Amino acid sequence: MSGSWLSTASVFKIIAALFYRNFGWKLLALLLGTLVWIAVYREPEMAAVVTAPVQFRNSPADLDIGSEIVESVDLEARGPAGLLRNISERRVAVVVDFSDVRNPGERTFTIDNRNISLPRGVELVRIIPSQLRFRFERRAVKRVTVEPQFSGVLPPGFRIVKTSVKPSALPVIGPESKVGNVFVVRTDPVDLDHMSGEKTVRVSAYLPNAQLRFLGSPEVTVKVSVGR
Repeated sequence: MSGSWLSTASVFKIIAALFYRNFGWKLLALLLGTLVWIAVYREPEMAAVVTAPVQFRNSPADLDIGSEIVESVDLEARGPAGLLRNISERRVAVVVDFSDVRNPGERTFTIDNRNISLPRGVELVRIIPSQLRFRFERRAVKRVTVEPQFSGVLPPGFRIVKTSVKPSALPVIGPESKVGNVFVVRTDPVDLDHMSGEKTVRVSAYLPNAQLRFLGSPEVTVKVSVGR
């Protein structure tokens, strides 16, 4: 009994020592936290519309979005003014989960509190738009011919005699319908102003559709010969 009593007393003594260690700093932190809480929650309640970026989670490995991609939505929220300011500064995001998307076709996603993490004390009034609709397509890959572009004025009597591009084609990936409509990609202009002889430069190819992307580097080597 005596040993057990001493053990219990020791435990309480350790707890007390931990509690009073740096007690002044702990008390100061508690007071500051209380003051911040009072300052925030004594602020007048306001309503504000905040633009939130849309993020996607669990995107299917073999599908791409073929329709227009919505990049942001508007959130109408109500709460203390300080918390509403924090929402704007933190850029609260709307997260859309694609884990149930397994086949091509159109899908509608309703946006609500489950898609957004708001600070405690802030109420979500509405979301504009409240639904997002996407068309999912099979992902396709195709090699597309690269066509060099030129700019500048050649000397009188001179012309482009020969051009070559390496690689001459680049693989493009994206939604099936978009990939199927691309037959050529063009490079950034190569400056030939007052040029004669040969010139070799590295330039990037450009995709006109934002939903397409290159499977690898978009850079190519353009060699051009200018003569009479």
